Amino acid sequence: MKKNLFIACSLLTLPLFSYEGEKSSFAIWGDFAYFRRAMGNNQRLIFDEGHGHRSSCNRCKFEHCDSEKLVHEFDYEPGFQVGVAYTTRRSIVEAKYLRVENWESSCHKSGAGLIFFSESNPNLTNDFSGADKASAHYHSQFQNAETNYFWYYTPRREDYFSAGWLAGLRYIDLRENLKIEFHKGSNESSYRVHVWNHMPAVQAGGVLVWNPTSTLSWDFTAKVGLGFDWCRQHTFLGDQNNTVEVRNFRATKFATPLLVEGVASLTYQPWRFINIHAAYQFIYLNGVALAPNQINKHSAYKHRVRAIGQALVYGWTTGLMFSF
Repeated sequence: MKKNLFIACSLLTLPLFSYEGEKSSFAIWGDFAYFRRAMGNNQRLIFDEGHGHRSSCNRCKFEHCDSEKLVHEFDYEPGFQVGVAYTTRRSIVEAKYLRVENWESSCHKSGAGLIFFSESNPNLTNDFSGADKASAHYHSQFQNAETNYFWYYTPRREDYFSAGWLAGLRYIDLRENLKIEFHKGSNESSYRVHVWNHMPAVQAGGVLVWNPTSTLSWDFTAKVGLGFDWCRQHTFLGDQNNTVEVRNFRATKFATPLLVEGVASLTYQPWRFINIHAAYQFIYLNGVALAPNQINKHSAYKHRVRAIGQALVYGWTTGLMFSF
């Protein structure tokens, strides 16, 4: 028994491939991406006083449209990822770019004279109180570009297991639009918020590689980073058929959001010059500016950007890599 265990442990240290090591190579790849956007701080946007129920405290709880529901209705959207890499036996230098199509959702409420914007401040504007119908439209767009350096303690494709560390730079572009429209009689007024996050970041992490066969490999990567976010917003709130500007301003702010990413990928290498791969990936952001967080229902309001939002982007990629 001990002899068999010794032999099994010894085999784990043997190279998987019969050739002497993995030569240096240059690679390019392209992936199909399929991602979804989740999370976010909740903000109630539209109240329908024609539909609701009384709570245990004998208070009316009206049906409403809120930002949490709008985010929940974001579906998986297609996108693409492209990249280049220079690989040696124990290191990788890569650069890649990910873009996902816009996430979009909407919510509608109607009832003659029963639609409101705010319970606490119903007289904020004329058109947003006692309206006949209202709608909220939410758009979010995400792009990511990064470059990383990986170093492995043992050759990454020759042993059954390999581990390493990474350091890199990243740039994230997160943009959002939220448009709330109230219809009261012949009037149509809107509350529009546009938000931009321009976020360079530094990051570091670790990677674990498992090579069960000479053609299959699993890579598990974790990254933690700190962003330097120049976020800005443009808010417009109109009344009386948008002829009265209640608010119309721009504001900027510098924030330092937290970034966490995890990737699990499976690679099949039928030939040395090509591989087929698929991965599951998530990117979590904490402390960014989101459009719903800029909504304010108070009459006295400071012109500022609120960078308190959380966003989660997750999904799948699959594609081909060509090595030279």
